[in-house]
Amino acid sequence: MLSRLPDDLFRKWSCTLCFLVSFLCLVLTACGPGEEGTGARAQSVNVGVVTEVDDSHVTVNGVQYERSRATMVDGFNQSLNAQDLRLGMWVEVHGSVEDDVTQGVAQTIRVRPAARGLVSKRDATTLEITVLDNRVTLDGATVTAGLAPDATFSVGDSVEVHGALGGVTENVSASRVEKLVPTQDSAPPFELRGRIRALNNQARTFSINNRTISYATASVRLEQPPANGMVVRVASTAAPVTGQRWSVDQVVADQPLPLNLPFLYIEGFVDALEAGPRFQIEGVSVNASAAINRGSVNTEGVRIATFGPLVNGVLAAKTITLIESGQSPDFLMTGSVERYISAESFYLRGIEIDASKAVFFPRSANLANGVAVRVRGKLVGRKLMARTVAF
Repeated sequence: MLSRLPDDLFRKWSCTLCFLVSFLCLVLTACGPGEEGTGARAQSVNVGVVTEVDDSHVTVNGVQYERSRATMVDGFNQSLNAQDLRLGMWVEVHGSVEDDVTQGVAQTIRVRPAARGLVSKRDATTLEITVLDNRVTLDGATVTAGLAPDATFSVGDSVEVHGALGGVTENVSASRVEKLVPTQDSAPPFELRGRIRALNNQARTFSINNRTISYATASVRLEQPPANGMVVRVASTAAPVTGQRWSVDQVVADQPLPLNLPFLYIEGFVDALEAGPRFQIEGVSVNASAAINRGSVNTEGVRIATFGPLVNGVLAAKTITLIESGQSPDFLMTGSVERYISAESFYLRGIEIDASKAVFFPRSANLANGVAVRVRGKLVGRKLMARTVAF
């Protein structure tokens, strides 16, 4: 799988993550989430983009989770292979965090794609594609996978899209787009998540962005009856037909959270902004009236990261951090060398590594197929430009 990201954007994101982690350490060392100084773990949920992954760890929003015993599921709680976790995926990590908030232990990792379906439109100028009648915006922060070198997504491609739900426009801001190659035996179901609009309880229909959906014969698993504004996930083995209602097989809550939680970290776009400020992000209600930097949330559609305790279903935000459009994470990958070409060029977990300017630790070690390495760097084009290669 191949990826592309411009170099300058990583520095911005890395600074953002450093600030967030440092701030979290200061705040949560003083007030929890565990007992101060005890190393106690607090139950937590962390929602965002996978920025580091190896066989035993995953990092989301700057928090590294040990995942060797974690259960991995999809948005419908169906089991997934732990090896399928990839950079740029939008996930929800349930587990616990240490009181320094830099490390934790994952119990469940829920992979939550925004859409899975066929590309029906492509705009090369704006870097947008349309999937299931929903516009997907790609930028320098988007990891692309499954494409041949120098190829682009085309109309008719089967893709899986990851990323935050859009704000006012409801476009999906893609953190990852992967071209899928269905096997002869099976193909992944068509899938879409988003906010319910234009709900018609009598006809049992609603829309997600521009796609009209019928749930008349669907299995509906929601804690509350469907309502406008509710974020749900729908799926069907049958592809939608242009101009017709899409009859889906399943409707579930996209992000089922408990009413109370010591620590919730979430990023996304501000929606339903009210005075206070109070707003929603990824379908979660947020009260930011006591948050540091709360004045930065003054319009809908801005992208932020925030954290705090979840109290009676409302996130009591402790701080607000703005994320500029196109900001991207620094990536860390661990695995065995694949398709070794030279010490400066090889593949790792399907991604091409350019190690021509990397520092090797130890310097005397030799690369070869099957050698286990840890590579840190920035994605430029579809290559990971390695800064360090550790054996």
